[in-house]
Amino acid sequence: MQRKRRPMIDYMDKVQKQVTTTMRTILVDWLVEVAEEYKLLSDTLHLSVSYIDRFLSVNPVSKSRLQLLGVSSMLIAAKYEEVDPPRVDPFCNITDNTYHKAEVVKMEADMLTTLKFEMGNPTVNTFLRRFANVASENQKTPNLQIEFLVGYLAELSLLDYDCLRFSPSIMAASVIFLARFIIWPEVHPWTSLSECLGYEPAD
Repeated sequence: MQRKRRPMIDYMDKVQKQVTTTMRTILVDWLVEVAEEYKLLSDTLHLSVSYIDRFLSVNPVSKSRLQLLGVSSMLIAAKYEEVDPPRVDPFCNITDNTYHKAEVVKMEADMLTTLKFEMGNPTVNTFLRRFANVASENQKTPNLQIEFLVGYLAELSLLDYDCLRFSPSIMAASVIFLARFIIWPEVHPWTSLSECLGYEPAD
């Protein structure tokens, strides 16, 4: 809930002049592919998108530098989350060498400065790890089914700029709610979960 760790919910209108929500969606969709290509953790992807939104909340970025922002944010997130993060060169290669190593490193430094080195903020994934265990408890369906579905739904939420207005914890709870409804439509999806997750169905 700390303001410094959350993006502005209306930065596209108030800060950005060239970048649009559609461009953001295309960038995030491409970053999903980059994460798959380098076999990065889901946490790395979520953290990377969080860095992008926080940076765009305070800095206008041109269209031509949006992809640079994306690879630099993923580089930082990989250094934060991965045991063996990719080096800078693969991130340059994935952009067909549109950006040189020095440009990626410079953007990385700009991002770290702008975000004041506050790199460890909770994402939807942070809450999903705990919530998924609670959600699948005492159910006949294997835990993997709900884990994969909540992971997929959480990634879909990354694409939607409008989801920024919700905290990561309520997004995670909503993902659990929807996943349970999809898997067990005959069971009320929120039975016994309100107390554990801290949200009511109306939330």
